[in-house]
Amino acid sequence: MDLRKLDPMARKMRSHVDAFYDALEKQDGVTARTHIHEIMKYADFIDKDITTTVMKSEITPSTGINDIYAGGVPVRKVNEVQSVHSTTSNILPGTIRTNRFGTLNRRLNNRTL
Repeated sequence: MDLRKLDPMARKMRSHVDAFYDALEKQDGVTARTHIHEIMKYADFIDKDITTTVMKSEITPSTGINDIYAGGVPVRKVNEVQSVHSTTSNILPGTIRTNRFGTLNRRLNNRTL
């Protein structure tokens, strides 16, 4: 649990507490009320931060099958790149080849339909 990040917020709240005591000594009710509101605001922020920090420290991260694999399935690593089509200069400029094996324009007859 790392509560050191709350130190700047606590210092701001402490400065408002000191200013509140000064306002009480001077009998200044308006300034005391403003500092009380600021103290309550900072105390609420610190309370929420401490609560979430404590809850995060108490929860142990679960390591399940979905944490190791993508959707429960092992991920296949591909280390080499294979090209589907052999390089040739017999293609019209601007032609986009598909990822299918074989020729792009094959003859169709009644038996292959």
